[in-house]
Amino acid sequence: MSKFEFSNMPEFTILNEKQIKDMHENAIDLLENLGIIFQYDEALKIMENGGCEVDWDTKKVKIPRQIVEKSIKDAPSSFKLYDRNGDEYCTFGDGKTRFNPGSSAGNVLDHDGTTVRLSNVGDLKLLTKVADSLDSIDFISSSIVCEEAPGELGSQYLYYTEMRNSTKPIIGGSTDEDGVLRTFELLKAVLGNEDNVRNKPYTIFDICVTSPLKWSTIGAKNIVDCVERDIPLELISAQITGATGPITLAGAVLQHTVEILSGLVLAQIIKPGHPVVYGGAPCIFNMKTMYTPMEAMESSMVTAGYALMGKYYGLPVHTYAAMSDAKIIDYQAGSETARSGLMALMLGVDNVSGPGGLNVIAEMSIEKLVMDADYIGTLKHLEKGIRFDDSTLAKDVIFKVGSAGNYMTNKHTLQNYNKEQYYGNLVMNYQDRPTWNKEGNKSIFDKSKEYVEKIKVMENKDLDDAKIEALNKAFIDVCIEAGLGEEKGLELIDTYNRS
Repeated sequence: MSKFEFSNMPEFTILNEKQIKDMHENAIDLLENLGIIFQYDEALKIMENGGCEVDWDTKKVKIPRQIVEKSIKDAPSSFKLYDRNGDEYCTFGDGKTRFNPGSSAGNVLDHDGTTVRLSNVGDLKLLTKVADSLDSIDFISSSIVCEEAPGELGSQYLYYTEMRNSTKPIIGGSTDEDGVLRTFELLKAVLGNEDNVRNKPYTIFDICVTSPLKWSTIGAKNIVDCVERDIPLELISAQITGATGPITLAGAVLQHTVEILSGLVLAQIIKPGHPVVYGGAPCIFNMKTMYTPMEAMESSMVTAGYALMGKYYGLPVHTYAAMSDAKIIDYQAGSETARSGLMALMLGVDNVSGPGGLNVIAEMSIEKLVMDADYIGTLKHLEKGIRFDDSTLAKDVIFKVGSAGNYMTNKHTLQNYNKEQYYGNLVMNYQDRPTWNKEGNKSIFDKSKEYVEKIKVMENKDLDDAKIEALNKAFIDVCIEAGLGEEKGLELIDTYNRS
């Protein structure tokens, strides 16, 4: 190994430049010559009018190279996100890694740390309040699928609950064809009017492709409806390596590339420049256990591959990480959360979904969300890097203190310790053992439970009375439109208020 050479420095690039370009060329070949199914006729019309080859019998669309590459160029590398009050919150895609709780969990790990039960609106209400209180959690998400929410309603009950308990932007989605249209009505009620919804985006809509190589009617219609209403998209391939995707990791990344680029093309044909996030939720099919872990190392390797492709295309990137396939909060939970979260940060992923998640994101733990936020705080400290200037290099200070000196009372230490070290942890322990024993030798789970209980009794960040009234009316109208009727809408609002 040569000396004084930067070529020796390690870099976390799981694909090299040639492999990334080869991946792109192979994706183009598949898009041009194999194509992908769009089951929504309106999407087929849009693609055909946009210059794609459409087989109306098979609903398969073949996309020429020039259309794919124009769509990549048209899609923005970043976009503004706003909070519930209409204030600018962040630039999504500005190079910072941001986090939101895992999504769509049907169950929760209860506060005893062992019991798993069906989730309810009270759980989502509490989790949203806790996520809002944690500085390291940037966005709210549809993290819990409440058992009270009717299937006909898609995710609107989740949006209703999240809107009433946090001001942070929402990472959401829908499970039905009309979910975007109904959510749009709730957004108008909260943001005041349609112009605010369109011009000050407050939510990003997750839309999943059906692997392998098919956009369902729901997925394709959601893309069209979001673009027509100026709602940013987060396109997600959730293929299972060895089941709904190739068993080889390179093959999984290739299929992911084809699937996401096809959805990107549909969005950009409708409205060039519409914000699209290059997302994913990779799993593997474990042939030994017949289980589909999302936090196996191979899942993270697929993420690493497709994240590089997203960066090559100059798009904001999303993944699922900082969570675990464990069933309780144990060593596996901690190690998987830490490893995947750190990898996502090192890859420059813009949005990480997952904190609080367990068991292939089928379960959420509010206590784990608090622990994960502590860890994410350290990641964000790492992300800032080492401050490097004459002051931080401290050469003059080293000269002054000299051999066998002490820096503890030095003015330089007092001026810089709060900038150089992270002190934002709520539940991690950095005390000596006697002090820890004196304070009750509480575990990290004990301290997380205490924090959750403290937030539980605090007043939530609710809307003002006029907006609650407007949101309630919009929600009841949505229930009526979904065929549930006014009475069901009133019942769901009452359930929320009593939870």
